[in-house]
Amino acid sequence: MKIRKAILLITLFFPGLAVVGVSLYWFNLDYVALIKAENYVTNLVEVGKVNDRQLEYAYHRTYIHRINVFADGTWGLLGGVIVALGIHGLVTVRDCKRTTEAQRSQCVAGVEEFVAPGATQSEEK
Repeated sequence: MKIRKAILLITLFFPGLAVVGVSLYWFNLDYVALIKAENYVTNLVEVGKVNDRQLEYAYHRTYIHRINVFADGTWGLLGGVIVALGIHGLVTVRDCKRTTEAQRSQCVAGVEEFVAPGATQSEEK
């Protein structure tokens, strides 16, 4: 495996997948808690024998769960962007198969000259 691809895998692709996986795990846990909190508020309203303080407390607990679900989803999207950058880098990275040191340094710097198909470099110059 080439060193450039290994660096892209280690710095972008795998950490991005980790962020997506962890945030989706917490998103599912927080979403279940949000549904339970919403059902609890609905039950309190239907019973009608609660005071305003209890109802507002339960209602604000649902807001806390909504914020957590939103944050977990945002981290999941951010991790997806990081993975996409890693995939883009893996697809667009060039493998430099040069023989001389000068040709390798040109490829690393991105200063590669175009050679027409079927022509050699000596014919182009």
